[in-house]
Amino acid sequence: MAADEFRILGRRPGNDESLRFERGGVAFDQDCFHVVAGLNAVDTREFVEATFRALASHGQSCARMGAYKPRTSPYSFQGYGRACLPWTFELAGKHGIRVIAMEVTRPEHVDEIRTALREAGGPASVMLQIGTRNTQNFELLKEVGAQREFPVLLKRGFGITLHESLLAAEYVASEGNRDIVFCLRGMKTNFGDPHRNLVDFGHVGTVKGLTRMPVCVDPSHSVGRRGGSPDGLPDIFHVAAQGVVAGANLVLTDVHPEPARALVDAAQALTLEELPWFLEDMAIAREAYDRRRAAAARARGA
Repeated sequence: MAADEFRILGRRPGNDESLRFERGGVAFDQDCFHVVAGLNAVDTREFVEATFRALASHGQSCARMGAYKPRTSPYSFQGYGRACLPWTFELAGKHGIRVIAMEVTRPEHVDEIRTALREAGGPASVMLQIGTRNTQNFELLKEVGAQREFPVLLKRGFGITLHESLLAAEYVASEGNRDIVFCLRGMKTNFGDPHRNLVDFGHVGTVKGLTRMPVCVDPSHSVGRRGGSPDGLPDIFHVAAQGVVAGANLVLTDVHPEPARALVDAAQALTLEELPWFLEDMAIAREAYDRRRAAAARARGA
């Protein structure tokens, strides 16, 4: 990785401290750990409220909610867009959800989110999500980089190299916004079968070593199904744990009150009943990472 390509986000001697930012009282850096669970696509007010209520009851302050959904088929549900923003933000405030990861696909969406948040009284903050299909939408990258109100969660492009995806993050930073989280979500290839994508969470440490960005993993889109192994653990749990044990700072996960009725990616959503189990499993994985890091420090000291 050439230093002149990653002038802002790259890690180098004298400039190797983690990028750090805070929204809604929630801090993000290369040492934080947050589970960001929620609806892949906002559907009904009842489902949104049930999800926020469940997250809050388990001490969670972050959520994902999709209002704008780029889809492979033009006939698939594309999201309710700005129509669902007012009551989504209202319910977030009601249940104390402080940061919402929300995908945008064009610059107008940023304005719609800003307006809806202001009209709702600013009950939460939004982390703009750049989905895998838009990782090389350079005009969108520059637009979200030019504003500083919202941080950006940028997903790895599913058909491009890690190097190219990191350059997409540098596009955002070069416009002025350095509040960026880089998200691994699996690579598009048949070699990942039967999973939806080939899991790439071995790159967690690589990205943290090359850059100063917090790193997120998205096990839902990596696995894409609710299958499990004989040990009783779903594949989504196993894959998420791989990323967390490797040092991931965020876990982006689909949950839904009734997955069979989800309008997008129903096959991969965890139920709200599974949420506390998932959170416990992630806490165990995070403890394992902390113990591994402590062992590494002792080994270096020896």
